[in-house]
Amino acid sequence: MSSLGWLGRPQSVITILALVVLSTIAYHIHQVPHQNFISSLRIYQKPQPYFRDDPKISTMSNEEKKTNLLNLASKLSATEFPKHIYQTWKTIALGSNAAYNHQSSWFKKNPSHEYTLLTDKTAQQYVTENFATTDPYIVKLYNQVTQRILAADLLRYLIAFKSGGLYTDIDTECNVSIDDWMGKSISHMSKAGIKASDINVIVGMELDVLNKTRYPDNWIESAGFSQRIQFLQWSVYAKPGHEILRRMVTSVQEAMREDVEKTAAKRIADLRYTNVQILDKTGPFRWTRVIMEYVDQIEGRKVELEEYSGLHEAKKFGDVLFLPVNRWSPGVPHSDAGGRETSFLVHHFGGSWKGN
Repeated sequence: MSSLGWLGRPQSVITILALVVLSTIAYHIHQVPHQNFISSLRIYQKPQPYFRDDPKISTMSNEEKKTNLLNLASKLSATEFPKHIYQTWKTIALGSNAAYNHQSSWFKKNPSHEYTLLTDKTAQQYVTENFATTDPYIVKLYNQVTQRILAADLLRYLIAFKSGGLYTDIDTECNVSIDDWMGKSISHMSKAGIKASDINVIVGMELDVLNKTRYPDNWIESAGFSQRIQFLQWSVYAKPGHEILRRMVTSVQEAMREDVEKTAAKRIADLRYTNVQILDKTGPFRWTRVIMEYVDQIEGRKVELEEYSGLHEAKKFGDVLFLPVNRWSPGVPHSDAGGRETSFLVHHFGGSWKGN
């Protein structure tokens, strides 16, 4: 037999080739500096999801939660509010002169800000490009939910979390330049040493009706509210990455995921909610709860409803600035809202979602 007879055995050939390949890889790894090689491996690690709660947080004490949130707030305080205004509509055609006038008020009064109108098509692109890799379930929710007001609500939180700046509904009108909002809101706080950089998110008050003589319990229900203090979400002004926005999207995602599991076919498209359920699932009811929980934790105590009530000037808790009702919701027949003379914006209550 020839001394090269082993070449005729397929298993032997495969073994030799494998050894050659492994030797080559080992040689090249040896030539790469260790730190650079490890760093190159990290590039290919799967990105961590934004919208998942860290289980370690639930085991923290109240003081540890406060410290954690203050550290997050301190990092954001080193950044600025992006000078960018976002609005959304089905198409670039708004449908009425009044709508165009409301829209144009934003870029006419804010020449220092970029302006973006996301249509149904470009909004879908925005969500996919920014979250498909990290949070694919959020993209599925956004794309597949049938009642599109749920997607519209979700979109504003996603924009505020990822891009920051101002999201405001298409039926709002700018009354005062955004550049002046902070100064007008915190000038009375200067003696307390509060600066603009201490604020990372601004929240507008929608409802302040703690007075039960003026607003009995049956008024709350008939007016379509869930409690006596409520925060609006037709406008959201935040620095990107704020924990309130992360928590809000996470809360919506998990609530809807649970509801999907209760449907017969376990399909997002089969979800159906009443108007009140929508307000609770993605709207101001949940928004208010998430914000209040955050404030309690960053303050390290239970902040009572009375502390949010009766605001005539803005008030700060943690890194959150709360505006009185008048600033973002003038003209409503409750909460001592007052007129538009001292408001920052006007909400014209298009209410297009209710037919959804």
